[in-house]
This record gives sequence, structure tokens and C-alpha cells, in this order.
Amino acid sequence: MRILWLMACTLFASSMFAQEDCVKNLRGETVCKNGQTAAAVNPNTGNAAVAHKNPNGVTTTQTTNGGTAKTRNGSGVAQGPNGTTTAYNGKTGNAAVAQKNSNGVTTTQTSNGGKAKTKNGMGVSQGPGGTDCAKGKNHEGCKKQ
Repeated sequence: MRILWLMACTLFASSMFAQEDCVKNLRGETVCKNGQTAAAVNPNTGNAAVAHKNPNGVTTTQTTNGGTAKTRNGSGVAQGPNGTTTAYNGKTGNAAVAQKNSNGVTTTQTSNGGKAKTKNGMGVSQGPGGTDCAKGKNHEGCKKQ
């Protein structure tokens, strides 16, 4: 299956871009670009990625293993094939990781110590300073511990 993906991505990259826009780097990866779109194939892993920059400056990258990322000006959001989502704010340096379990509960942890568990618009969060907040059918609000 990997070989099939590798061949498809190689054919895609070679047909989409002019041959002079493709180079093989020192790691043996073939990288192609035309200014707005780029493709890369790693022969060691069989993984490939295609990136496209839209007119608003947002770059969307998709990988053959199911990952997707959107970035702009050093900030971005990425989603892996297993449902894990990460976000990074290049201006503040803050990051967050969210993962949904089999029961539909999303657990989010931030780089500054915040944690949250949510499902269907309801949840509980704890800020880095020890403030607990809850939102549910009959309860909304925060309290300092």
C-alpha cells in the first residue's frame, strides 16, 4: 500500500510541477514546488506531503498518513490521523493539545497549565492558577480554589 501511495504521489508531483521545480535533497527526499504549492516524498518512510498556500496566506498541508495542518505567520493548527489536534500561537508562544476518547469526551491541555474536559458543549476546566470552571445543564460559573 505504501509503495502504491509513493508511486501515486510521485506521479502526482511530477505531473503537477515542471521538472525543473523538483530537486532531491541530501536525505534522498524529492521536493517539488511552483511558488504556491509544494510536494515532498520521503523514500525511506514512503510518506508524502502536499502543501498549498491560498491568497490569504494560509498554508494547508496534507500528508499521506492522514495528517492535516493549517499555518499562517508562525501560528497554526494540526490534526493527526488518530484525532489528536494541536494548536500553537506564534505571537504568545502558547500551545494546546486536544484528544477525544472513545466516549466522546475531549481532553485539552495547554502549555501554560490549563486543563479541560468537554462533551456536547458542557465541561469542566481548571486554569493554571487553580480556578475551576464548570458549564452544565444547571450549573455555570467559576470558583477559585
